[in-house]
Amino acid sequence: MAETIYNLFLVYQDGVCSQVRYVTHEIDASDDKEALDFLLGRVAIDLNNSKTIKLTKPFDKAEHDARSRLGHSQVLWEEVYQVLGAGEQPLSVITPVVNGIPQVQFRSQLGDPDIYLREDMTQGILMDDWIIKYTRDGGLQLSELIHDDYFKAIKITFNARLHVSAMKLLLSAIDSLAYIEFGDERDVFIKWMNAYADLRPLGITSEELWELRNGLLHMTNLDSRAVNKRKVRRISFHAGAKLFYERDGIHFFSFYELLMEIGRAHARWLETYNVNPEKRVDFVSRYDQTISDSRMAHHGSVPPPRG
Repeated sequence: MAETIYNLFLVYQDGVCSQVRYVTHEIDASDDKEALDFLLGRVAIDLNNSKTIKLTKPFDKAEHDARSRLGHSQVLWEEVYQVLGAGEQPLSVITPVVNGIPQVQFRSQLGDPDIYLREDMTQGILMDDWIIKYTRDGGLQLSELIHDDYFKAIKITFNARLHVSAMKLLLSAIDSLAYIEFGDERDVFIKWMNAYADLRPLGITSEELWELRNGLLHMTNLDSRAVNKRKVRRISFHAGAKLFYERDGIHFFSFYELLMEIGRAHARWLETYNVNPEKRVDFVSRYDQTISDSRMAHHGSVPPPRG
């Protein structure tokens, strides 16, 4: 019995897909593999003979890749299936097209998250894929992921009494979490802190912590440009339990209590991904652009540490 199968082409212009081109075929194949091989063999021919459907909701490649990693990229072009009366899951091949050229780098199934680190693309370079490593028990374990990539190193340095190094790592981690939340915008550190952390018990503000971050990360001192111009109060930290105190014109707050509050802020932030699962698309897209100790690419086995 003949079946209708589809060659679809996601046409990107300046990184945005606003139209899908398509060709349909009636084929009596013995199995899905035979039908898919038929479609793959006709990609170049079908592109030249395809018709166009404009999307009501264009999307960019970053969103496509993130949804592919999460296993639901098809929602981006399912309206094409509706227009064609193809049903919910028709047999089809999806090919991105950039500047009129089909981008055929590898073959994978919809729902396969491994679209960046495949052995047939990386020529023997091995690296753990974070989304595969931390997906289990029916979902993506975001808390464990963030702990391993950020808070583990902070805890190690803090417990070793390397408090300046630990504070640098903590403030840098907030930078990263803020980028994951808001993207490449201005003042995202302050926005993230204001949204999820309560610094009032420490007697400081998000703006003051931001300027401490600037002084520490850039110069390992307390004097950012804003502090030097007396636009923002000079603050520092101590390792004791007292929430805060003043000395020599400097406001000292408890590093331990800040660490505890950032942990609570982290939990509040992650809860928003349970309330609004769509946020995971931006999370995956932006997290794929970050680096961490757990994602070191290597050839073959990793040599043991020295020293």
